[in-house]
Amino acid sequence: MTLPVVASRRFSIEWTLICSAVALAALFAGGALIVGLDALLGDLRLLGPATLGLFTLLMVWHVGCRFLRWFFLARALGLPLPPGPALLYYGAGLGMTLTPGRLGETLRLWFIQKRFGTPYRRLGALYVADRVCDATTYLVMLAAASGASGQGFAVTWGPLVAIVVVIAGICQPRLLLAVLAFSYRMRRGRQTVRWLRRLLRNTATLLRPSVFLPALLIGIAGWCAAPLVLTMALSRLGSPFDFLPAVAICAASALTGGATMAPGGLGGTELAMVALLVAAGVPLDAAIPATVATRITFLWLPITLGMLVFPLALRSMRRLEARA
Repeated sequence: MTLPVVASRRFSIEWTLICSAVALAALFAGGALIVGLDALLGDLRLLGPATLGLFTLLMVWHVGCRFLRWFFLARALGLPLPPGPALLYYGAGLGMTLTPGRLGETLRLWFIQKRFGTPYRRLGALYVADRVCDATTYLVMLAAASGASGQGFAVTWGPLVAIVVVIAGICQPRLLLAVLAFSYRMRRGRQTVRWLRRLLRNTATLLRPSVFLPALLIGIAGWCAAPLVLTMALSRLGSPFDFLPAVAICAASALTGGATMAPGGLGGTELAMVALLVAAGVPLDAAIPATVATRITFLWLPITLGMLVFPLALRSMRRLEARA
């Protein structure tokens, strides 16, 4: 029963590898077309080994915080997930980042379901809450940075208020459950309605303030690494940049990339980051290599890490199946 699933995962991994190589090549080609290949490579060399090593440490901090948030949500959901296997499954999911809406990261749920037999209607809440945490983190960072600099207050706080209303509606799901109950009486799609009703209740558990707020703080702590890398890259390239504007630019770029639903936010994130940097007065020949360095640090390095971890996670699952 597991062989078709494993085969499909292998195909997905191969497809992700191809997409990663093509997308990375396109990123460099776009930058080289605008500023010239020699200039782009020369600017990246200016960063130096010490700076690149620090970027790698910040990537580890970023991924570590994201894992802690995911593990915290998993335990809050009552999943009997030990830290070791949790880290292995989470790392394997990083290799599936280049999927629309990061749906490929549901690979983690597949590992948990195979190990513990937990139904997907319960595990789905973990995926939904993790994505809501990401979106809220970006909005909080964007609103806080823009508010501190006195720019775009109404524009940035509006979406944040909207997502708070949505979270409150899920935490107190009586209205949504009433809508689902009405749909259930229509006799069509009852199985789906039952699944959604249980998913909604499980998601409400993770969006309670006592769970969601600590998870949000962990996410903010991790995502602060991105503007740090951006400001350090710009400084090394001779264009010093303040941290708060970098926070706003990183958050706005991530939201833009997520809104496109492109795999990993490719294209939208890079274009938004370069455009916002240029609008803030950064020269184009510094904005592009700084964006390339930031995206390599927080997109391509985690994907590479996930590709390395995936065979280990799959091997551990096979050992468990053999023992059973």
